[in-house]
Amino acid sequence: MTLESHRCCVEGCPNLAAFEVHLYAFDLHEGAVGFAVDDTCPYICIEHAIDNERGVTGERLPWAAVGYPHTNRDHAPGVAVYRQLEPAYVA
Repeated sequence: MTLESHRCCVEGCPNLAAFEVHLYAFDLHEGAVGFAVDDTCPYICIEHAIDNERGVTGERLPWAAVGYPHTNRDHAPGVAVYRQLEPAYVA
């Protein structure tokens, strides 16, 4: 079990993060793949991840700027990918 835990990066949220958020992008012209931590919201809780996916605007294409309510606030090309963090506790 990890000793370090992260809080959800959504403003005002006190919850522990359940996921680390990455942006997956594919450049159609160069064939390059990008997979980087989303600097605008690197950690997110379960509730906000669900809200994030329900609030998507645009097509979920790895070369499009997909709009999310909580992540990808810079409107970079790519889709959000959630990497589950090790649980900080077991209920």
